[in-house]
Amino acid sequence: MSKALVSVRRFRHRSERGAATAEYAVSIVAACGLGGILIALLKSPAVTAMLKAIINYALKAAGMDGVQI
Repeated sequence: MSKALVSVRRFRHRSERGAATAEYAVSIVAACGLGGILIALLKSPAVTAMLKAIINYALKAAGMDGVQI
């Protein structure tokens, strides 16, 4: 292998050392943002009522009376 090719490979390897760490950081920030959005949605009265209706429908379909929550 020529010396020029070896030096190019070393340069490329050194320039990408923190790339994986930065990608993990971006993924964690995105996951936290998505989690915050989901919490805000689940706390809303409309979604809470919809979830209660789905649970009661499933309980009634299973032969139970349903639950008043």
